[in-house]
Amino acid sequence: MEKAKILIVEDEAIIAMEIESQLQSLGYTVTSVVNTGEKAIKKAEEDKPDLILMDIRIKGEMDGIDTAEVIRNRFGIPVIFSTAYLDQERIERAKITMPFGYRIKFQKKPSRRTTWIKQLGDHQRI
Repeated sequence: MEKAKILIVEDEAIIAMEIESQLQSLGYTVTSVVNTGEKAIKKAEEDKPDLILMDIRIKGEMDGIDTAEVIRNRFGIPVIFSTAYLDQERIERAKITMPFGYRIKFQKKPSRRTTWIKQLGDHQRI
């Protein structure tokens, strides 16, 4: 089975490089790495990824939640939110976009690998 193609939306360059490296080490293809909602929408249309890993707090006019909603409505691409902030207000806003899941940033490495495998493994059904 072919591994998922993933678009990363993250505005912190060091974190984006770490995520990209982790995903590639697990055999996934990273189609692009972008840092704004506007760029994410453009790349979602161009790259046609299987999955988007979306930071909630990103640069630009739109946050990750608004961006995920546009992408879901236009392209139907599932999103996993990646965030260091999971307060109740963000959770409620994010629920509206019907995310594929959540990934909490800054977990210890073994947990991170398990999280990627579970979330991306589940995604292979799509």
